[in-house]
Amino acid sequence: MQSQVDMQFQKVSPKKVSDFILEQLEEAIILKEFLSEEQLPTERELASMFNASRLAVREALSQLEASGLIEKRLGAKGGTFVLPLTINSHQRNREEIRKDWQQMLKVFEFRSIIEPEAACLAAERITQNELSQLRSYVEKSMEEDCTRELFRALDVRFHLSIAKASGNHYFEKAVRQIRTKINPALDLMTYNSNVKMASYQQHTLLLDVLKEKNGPKAKEIMKQHTDETTAAIHSRIISKGT
Repeated sequence: MQSQVDMQFQKVSPKKVSDFILEQLEEAIILKEFLSEEQLPTERELASMFNASRLAVREALSQLEASGLIEKRLGAKGGTFVLPLTINSHQRNREEIRKDWQQMLKVFEFRSIIEPEAACLAAERITQNELSQLRSYVEKSMEEDCTRELFRALDVRFHLSIAKASGNHYFEKAVRQIRTKINPALDLMTYNSNVKMASYQQHTLLLDVLKEKNGPKAKEIMKQHTDETTAAIHSRIISKGT
């Protein structure tokens, strides 16, 4: 008979349909798959997409609005719109991240293993179309009219695309989970020409080794990149506290 000590069952907890909808919409917004000022589908359309009732969708949207992620607007051009996360994040996320810093450190630790390994596999399996898409993200991030919000969105897409290029959906899913956790902290980071240039140089270096199919080097560069990000977040949120 198996010892109960070895069992790690999770307790059953009731979960409403609206909670499932909330989680998916919140993830899409945090990962910037819905961009700032982009209009969400209507309640009717979302209900159809989720195969759920409009009441469940309405409940999920109400929670997103209470969290400051979306805004409902009236009038001829009304609807539900995504709010700029990087503008409001300092009011919403800083204290939450500080209070839960030990948990965030575990996410960083997980990231330092997962993303370098994903980059290593991507170097072996990436296609020319995927390389071209990554290149376009890097180039767009350096355009003069690239806003802070768009810059952060392009950064997310760059990292998620590398995970997808690994050809292993488990890596892709893991990186989505990681980015959902750390994006609120990244939205607090400084945005200026120096930040843009540093990001451009790091991402270009990664692109070059991916193009060369150099897996070990891609792993090394991604590890350095993720470690530098962790240090920058710590300095911004914990050390300086400003």
